[in-house]
Amino acid sequence: MGLESIFPRTVFPIFGIPIQDIVFHTWIVMLVLGVLAYWAGKNLSLRPKRWQYPIEIFAEYVNGLLSQRIHRHIPGLFDVVATFLLYIAVSNLLGLIPGLRAPTRSLSTTIALSLFSFAAVHYFGVKERGLGRYARTFVEPVGCILPLNLLGQVSRTVAMALRLFGNVVAGESISAVLFQLVPLIAPLPFNLLGMVTGVLQALVFTYLTIAFIADAVGEEDDSAEQELIPPES
Repeated sequence: MGLESIFPRTVFPIFGIPIQDIVFHTWIVMLVLGVLAYWAGKNLSLRPKRWQYPIEIFAEYVNGLLSQRIHRHIPGLFDVVATFLLYIAVSNLLGLIPGLRAPTRSLSTTIALSLFSFAAVHYFGVKERGLGRYARTFVEPVGCILPLNLLGQVSRTVAMALRLFGNVVAGESISAVLFQLVPLIAPLPFNLLGMVTGVLQALVFTYLTIAFIADAVGEEDDSAEQELIPPES
């Protein structure tokens, strides 16, 4: 029994164009987050209302994650990390709604997220250290470890994609089997468990991205040392 027998893919014809269900549900997540972000950003105030408290708690939590590994402010990093956490969490939780499916149950989605994480790591590494200093980190302390460093970059990206995909599919598979065995008892507790694991998997993926970015940008004294190096004539 393959995954397709448990979670068959369906196609939605939109304006005569066949759209896979994973793409359709990804659009739903993007639309919901985009509308909520626009509305919340437009209505934020210095005197917060009740609906603003969860946003501030979430922002403080993300800042706390960043401060644990990165001890300085990096412009744009908060936006990337917060988007990762929100998008993956909402995508994982979408599958708990009857009739909808989690986009992260597709390997294509998790690979795309891992590639974006990979790009963000190297973007911030080059931005904070400069291209030359960042490139030298791959050949330190000796140049012969370059192939190992490159292999490590690729392997950890693949591992992140497979880990997220495997955990989401495994959770949905177990829930589907148990729902068939005990349909009157299983839904509620396993939906609650699915909510916890969905958010937890989003947190793990996001924290790994933060850890990799922290290694790429280095410590604060690295940036100070870079400023002391006179420019080449």
